Amino acid sequence: MTKAAAKTTAAQTTAAKTTAAQTTAAKTTAAQTTKAQTTKAQAEKAQAEKAHAKPSQAKAPRRRRGPANIFGADPHKHTLTATVLDCRGGVLGTRSFKVSGEGHRAMEAWALSLGPVERWGIEGASGLGRHTAIYLAERGHDVRDCSPNRTNERRRARQQGKTDASDSLRIARETQSDPAMPRAFKRAAGDAGPDGTAELMALWHKARRSVLKSRQHILNEAENLFCDLPLEIRELLPKVKDVKPRLAALARLDRSGAMDAATRLHLQLLDSYAREVAGLDAREKEAVKELAGLTKAAGSSLGELCGISTRSEAELLVEVGDPRRFTGEGGFARFNGTAPIPASSAEGDGEPVRYRLNRGGNRRVNAVLHIMAVTQLGHDPRAQRIFAEARHRGHSKKEAMRVLKRHLSDVVYRRMLADLGRRLAAPPNDNVKKRVA
Repeated sequence: MTKAAAKTTAAQTTAAKTTAAQTTAAKTTAAQTTKAQTTKAQAEKAQAEKAHAKPSQAKAPRRRRGPANIFGADPHKHTLTATVLDCRGGVLGTRSFKVSGEGHRAMEAWALSLGPVERWGIEGASGLGRHTAIYLAERGHDVRDCSPNRTNERRRARQQGKTDASDSLRIARETQSDPAMPRAFKRAAGDAGPDGTAELMALWHKARRSVLKSRQHILNEAENLFCDLPLEIRELLPKVKDVKPRLAALARLDRSGAMDAATRLHLQLLDSYAREVAGLDAREKEAVKELAGLTKAAGSSLGELCGISTRSEAELLVEVGDPRRFTGEGGFARFNGTAPIPASSAEGDGEPVRYRLNRGGNRRVNAVLHIMAVTQLGHDPRAQRIFAEARHRGHSKKEAMRVLKRHLSDVVYRRMLADLGRRLAAPPNDNVKKRVA
């Protein structure tokens, strides 16, 4: 190929490339123009729609869908700290509120804004958390009473610190892990808030227990003073263990003789103790009289059972509450500590299943059942037969007594259910309303 022909071919190639580049540039410019026009048209359309659209309302807080949450609160005198957990135990939020009407309303609104709440756990629902528990129960929420001992055990086991936020988190976790946690005010499912008659009975019962503690303290102080008296005065007093007979005998002694200042002060203090004990005895009798009227107003027939006095009857009604909150006779026995605890290992065919003494449960109810068992052993043929049969099967005396107490637990539970059924079936009693008012 000649040089002229090569130059001509190169020129043609360059011209072709230039033409292709111009064509590509033209296509790119056309595409950009089309895209700009489309974007402008879309913007104008959106602006027109926005101009003609109605003003939108404020968006409501997003609510989590699915299983319900769990609420836990650590109440104090003036404030409370609450934590809400989701169904998997994750923390949705923690906040503090005032213990007041406004604070309770804000607390409920905040908890429900995170989603529906299945159970509301309150630590000490009958104590510092009483007002919070009443507010929630009146609004139909499922309020549970979380014992402070449960959160303390969890904190000690994990060696964690203590803050209101961490306490409320522990309460929420305890409420979530135990669906059978007792309801507030010892009520059954479907009942809300405290019972009026039960509240009055609990107040008189606590007042009587306070009187008994004060009286025992004074009697202990008097016993110490009796030990410090001179021997010639102590020999004139009756030889008994009870303090009250010696106080009564001391008041009748002739004190006209000479005695030192310390002995005279001892006698004056013992006289003042005697007057205080007499006043406390009168207060205790008043409390027992009020409790007798309240147990009758509650429709209880526990006093008809052998071994249950008015004091024991009131103790059972206050400590047990609504018997329907238990799963049955076994649940009530576990509550009062008469159900034995399994303690077997390497069980197999023919191997005995062993049990051990249950030292847990409500010890006050357990003490009432023990007094009832001891009384019936001396007077009731049925109790004597149960005890004798247990001894015949090889049980020791203590084990036979536990068998009898387990039987009496069922008797008390069935009687309380029967009394409750009669009370619910009967028309409202005006005397009960007046007493509660």
